Amino acid sequence: MSEDNGNTPGFNLEALDEFESDGAPSFIIAVGRTAPRFDLLYRNRKFREGGFQNLILAEQPEALRFRSWAQALGDAIDTSSEFAGCTWSCQLSGKSGALKLMKGTLAQRGEFASKEDHRSNGDARSAKTSHVRKRLDAQQTVHAVWDAPVFVRNLPQAQLNARWEGIQTIMEMSDIGVFEYNTRGELMHANDAWYRLSLYPRDVVDHAQFSFINLIYPDDQELVMSMWNTLSQGSAVSFEMRWKTQNEPNDTGKWTLTSCVPIFDDAKVLISIAGNMIDIDAQKKSQEATHARLEALEQARMSELKFARFAQLSPTAIYIFVPETGMQYVNDQFYELTGYSSALHDKFELLDLIADEDVHLAEDDWAATLNGKRTNGVEFRLKKTWINQDGRREHIFVQSLSYPHVDSSGKVLSIMGMLFDISQFKWAESVQRRRIEEALESKRQQENFIDMTSHELRNPLSAVVQCAESAITTLEHLQSSLSPALSTETVQSNFHDEIENTIDALSTILTCSAHQKRVIDDVLTLSKLDSELILVTPVKVQISVVILEALKMFEVECRQLDIKLRVKEDRSVKDFDWLMLDPSRLLQILINLLTNAIKFTKGRPKREITVEVGGSYMHPPEVWEKLKLRPDDQLRTTILDEPGWGNGTKAYLWIKVKDTGCGMTEEEQKSLFSRFSQATPRTHVKYGGSGLVFISKQLSSLQGGSIGVSSTKNVGSMFAFFVATRVLDPPPNQPAGHVARVRPVLNKRIISSEKAMKATKLNILIVEDNVVNQKVLKKQLQKFGWNVHVVGDGLQALQFFRSSIYWRGEQRDKDPAPDVVAPAEHKGEVDVVLLDIEMPIMDGLTCVRRIREWEDEKLLAAPAPCPKTERSQSTTSLSPITSNHESENSPNFRIPILAVSANARMEQIQEALRAGMDDAITKPFRIPELWPKIQGLVSRISSPEDAGEES
Repeated sequence: MSEDNGNTPGFNLEALDEFESDGAPSFIIAVGRTAPRFDLLYRNRKFREGGFQNLILAEQPEALRFRSWAQALGDAIDTSSEFAGCTWSCQLSGKSGALKLMKGTLAQRGEFASKEDHRSNGDARSAKTSHVRKRLDAQQTVHAVWDAPVFVRNLPQAQLNARWEGIQTIMEMSDIGVFEYNTRGELMHANDAWYRLSLYPRDVVDHAQFSFINLIYPDDQELVMSMWNTLSQGSAVSFEMRWKTQNEPNDTGKWTLTSCVPIFDDAKVLISIAGNMIDIDAQKKSQEATHARLEALEQARMSELKFARFAQLSPTAIYIFVPETGMQYVNDQFYELTGYSSALHDKFELLDLIADEDVHLAEDDWAATLNGKRTNGVEFRLKKTWINQDGRREHIFVQSLSYPHVDSSGKVLSIMGMLFDISQFKWAESVQRRRIEEALESKRQQENFIDMTSHELRNPLSAVVQCAESAITTLEHLQSSLSPALSTETVQSNFHDEIENTIDALSTILTCSAHQKRVIDDVLTLSKLDSELILVTPVKVQISVVILEALKMFEVECRQLDIKLRVKEDRSVKDFDWLMLDPSRLLQILINLLTNAIKFTKGRPKREITVEVGGSYMHPPEVWEKLKLRPDDQLRTTILDEPGWGNGTKAYLWIKVKDTGCGMTEEEQKSLFSRFSQATPRTHVKYGGSGLVFISKQLSSLQGGSIGVSSTKNVGSMFAFFVATRVLDPPPNQPAGHVARVRPVLNKRIISSEKAMKATKLNILIVEDNVVNQKVLKKQLQKFGWNVHVVGDGLQALQFFRSSIYWRGEQRDKDPAPDVVAPAEHKGEVDVVLLDIEMPIMDGLTCVRRIREWEDEKLLAAPAPCPKTERSQSTTSLSPITSNHESENSPNFRIPILAVSANARMEQIQEALRAGMDDAITKPFRIPELWPKIQGLVSRISSPEDAGEES
């Protein structure tokens, strides 16, 4: 194994293969006269499997002695050692004996015990001869005078023993430690001084081979082993080393100067190693202290030079001020920043450099510093000026920081200060502030423009939609009342044709108006998506009511297009009654999908749209119900953990919209969810659109959900989406059987709300500045037999209420005399106020705030109870205000107010609700869309289907 092929130090590959397959645990280390670091260069498989590495490298004394034996050199060293249940043998290998092969043999229990007994006997024998206080036998005496002169060797044995005893006595009296070790690393004898210096145990049993290595300071153990190997080669050594003083982490060791010589017999065979040592710990500590002081002085001098250099080159103005003498030091940057002459640095005051407008700021800070107080600094302008990037000359702006140096009595010895030039930052700050103001103004103007455009687009549409609805209804009634006896057959046919043409034209008006409204809504939604202004506001809702509200919006349109709109309730939704979610965002998605389904279903031979609702407590998989969900990058997976979502059970509400439209191919579906993308170019030409599916995808992701599609060409499509929600318990005051009355509606065709509206007589106050809208809306509501009052602005609305049966105050000087008086025949009774927001003289927000103030001040209250009469249900007895509040002292009196405006942005609606509105509806709207809003505000009105049944 001593061959070297240049790849592996000291061994060729064949030798290493043999070494690896050896059945005995073996390892190889590097050795030398200068003991190298103990590293296991090679370990064979048996060694690794036996776990010997951790045992050998442990910090226990036995492991340390074994490592010392393994690294020791010399012919007199034991060739075997017991450790970790093995008998280890050693063999030098490699070039020049630089490597040592250690091979272990598992010892038999009896053999191991025998060897231990032998060792114990040997230790016992050593105990009789090793301690210095025991008399050495004759043989030891002979060995004690190895190289003595001839006349000494020729002395009689008695004289020789006497001389040896005298030497022992002298050794015991000396402060120099004297010792002798045999070649196995076992202590033979030593004097008291050596024991004191080394703290070596006097117990003979502890004098095992190389046990001295355990007492040596860890940093010096390699040095001592190197010295031992040098002595083993026959050379004397002298070196400084440290002994352990205590087994603690902060142990620094005790320094000694040690000299050793090898002892040979007459045959020049090494028989022992002897030496002495003296205590140099105090000398070393003194040297270290002196060296440390010199280093500290040098470091202080260097630090002072570095600080002076740093201060001189610093881009910051630095000064040192002494109260008794003035400025002691200023650097070059100080002169550069302040513009003051360097020849006069001790003849000026700091306040003289400051602009007059800011002197008072610096005076307060400087006075506090002179009193020894540490301040946070101050910003001020200097008299010196600079030219900014705009080409304007301005005073230099600086940030001043001062640090007082005080003695133990609190007296200020000196003040070190710095001036930072912040002129650029102040200029950039002003530019940034100006640009922010400009950007905010631009944003405000842009929003005003969008609001104005939206308002102007929506406002006329409201009248158009309502006129068209009124005309269609009138013509339908007229058509149904025609009698064949009224005219000839030809005239009657022509009359029918004219009516059909009129109905068709008005239907087109409705369709176009609805399309224009949806385009505007989409633009506003996309604008908010781009600006990340879409907020998800969870509220407690009954999901069946939300779905019903969405379907009612498409009731008329589906009837006109002969599309069968059905609702299917999955079995899983039975536990999903009251949920915590954002109903407005859920409706946006459902309305978009229904709009899309109607587009592609109209004109088809089979026209059906089915809405299926269900729920799950598990997150739907990526591939679900034969469709692949399309999660968005903005998916909010932790939305239910955000504040405001309550403590209900986490769940997922899913909705499917199936249609029998034209369907799509796989290729067309790939780009369907892209922004403003249609499945094919022909789709836009035929149907138009503004990215409804893209908006739905974004909205579902914002609600912790996703959306997907499954479609077959010429068969139809199914869109499905889910949103995260929490399942809640029903409200405690929820009437029994309420769900049973609402949910069956989802399992049958949506009925018309016209019968329910006619069955309930209401008193409505319209507050609207547009005369056309006033006329049209009033006519539409009176058609149902409702009592409708109209005023033109918020101030007239306030005057109306002051003359109504609800007023409990007196005329106040700050309010003008009312020129609008409530009609006497109805005593100013009001069930709902339809209040426009944008109006002249007084807008709707100001008006509603004043009404709520009057209610809080008890100036508006429920009227006193009146005797029951036999009048119809259009009178006060069925007013929500009087019927729900029997006493005028009731603290819950509140007039229902519905905000009506063309401002459709969510923040504008939220502002209206914060001002005191109970709900809001945006223009243009249809009467079927208004009816659910009124239902939600007037508590005495039952659901549409109940009202229809009562009628």
